[in-house]
Amino acid sequence: MKLQSIQILRGFAALLVVIYHIRAMESLAIANNGLSELPLLNGLVTNGYAGVDLFFVISGFIMVHVTTGLRAGVVSALDFLFARVTRIYPIWWLFAALMTAMFIVYNGLGYGYGWERVTQGQPLTPYMIKSFLLAPQPAHPVLGVGWTLVHEMYFYLVFTLFLLVPRRFWHWGLLAWGTAIVGASFVGLTKPFAGDVSALIFYPMTIEFIMGAAVGLAVSAGLAWRSGMVTLIGTLWLLASLTFQGAEDDNLLMWGRVVWFGLPCTLLVYGFATLEITRRQAWLLPAGIGALCAAIISLLYNLVSDSPFDDRLGATIMSAVIGMLAMLVVLWLGWLGGQARPAALRAIERPLGNVHAALARIGDWSFSLYLCHPMVLAPMRIIFNAAEEREILPTVFRLGHPGPMDNIALIVTSLTASLLVAWLSYRLLERPVSHGFAHLRRAIFHRRHEAAAD
Repeated sequence: MKLQSIQILRGFAALLVVIYHIRAMESLAIANNGLSELPLLNGLVTNGYAGVDLFFVISGFIMVHVTTGLRAGVVSALDFLFARVTRIYPIWWLFAALMTAMFIVYNGLGYGYGWERVTQGQPLTPYMIKSFLLAPQPAHPVLGVGWTLVHEMYFYLVFTLFLLVPRRFWHWGLLAWGTAIVGASFVGLTKPFAGDVSALIFYPMTIEFIMGAAVGLAVSAGLAWRSGMVTLIGTLWLLASLTFQGAEDDNLLMWGRVVWFGLPCTLLVYGFATLEITRRQAWLLPAGIGALCAAIISLLYNLVSDSPFDDRLGATIMSAVIGMLAMLVVLWLGWLGGQARPAALRAIERPLGNVHAALARIGDWSFSLYLCHPMVLAPMRIIFNAAEEREILPTVFRLGHPGPMDNIALIVTSLTASLLVAWLSYRLLERPVSHGFAHLRRAIFHRRHEAAAD
């Protein structure tokens, strides 16, 4: 059973990464035009890469959730691995091929500076093979965001081994897995980038997948303790971390982000999942309103990664306080309305349900959105630059012009285009391919499950 609330979290994670990359493109345009103004979106957006941490926790949870009820054994393990491989690789190959074509258009077929920068000096052929296979290597894959899929495929391979043993032993397996990573950190085996097999195995962010899997085991066991409060705490914690964190360093890229982002994301996944299972999604309303208010305060402070500690701390405290007050107001109004005007509260249930469903649909597109947005943003910047050079747009809309209008135009058009392409990709490519492989999977493994049962 697909949990729509988890899909909302997936959509939020993807949007956070997209907006983070839009801001990076905006910063580059400002620098190239010799301006000193800040990007329009700062504050928590400067740490939008934390959407990846949320993705990892969700991935661990989903792996446990979708395997609930499977009988341990080779057939179940192969069934699972086939499902995950066919879920990732076909769409990845398509977008990686498109990105390769874009590189060829801009850099040619020769191994010049452009390709050398992408491959980090590696020979082109093995680099491309590893990129398409999602194997670890010193450079990002040809489509840069694919570095997270390298970890995903590693997660799937390890989790396939879990399916060989009864589920009651999984918590011991997760504990041993996490202990090995922590132990490796003490002897210096962890690195800020998984550029080889050893670094991949002992990468600290794997702990986030393990935490998500632990949540999956807890939820499948029926644990649903204080889900609403856990959701509110997780929401404020994540927003506070996004606002407070400063410049990236090796510590943040390894264990720092596990603490600052992984832990609150774990609370959010637990809260969202258990609220839906217990049909108490009404708690998502104060969480959403509080998050929106806290985010606005964070953006108004206009912090960048190298802002002074005191400024970041003040912004964090203020945004958390405003977010918490907004949550309390919504909870109080809900209680008061339930006492005085219950019919009015029931009347807004349907519109809120429509909003919930709409946000979940963005979650359905999240994989396509994550993969396609770099290829949407690059042409968008080229289009804006061309419009500036040829003076097609009014001055205030030209990229790099002083003032906010060009920034707003870039953000709105880039985000809209990314969502549109993601929707088309999901409808025309991802969903048909997934359905096709799902039919093939049932044809192959349904008979094997029946044979194993006999």
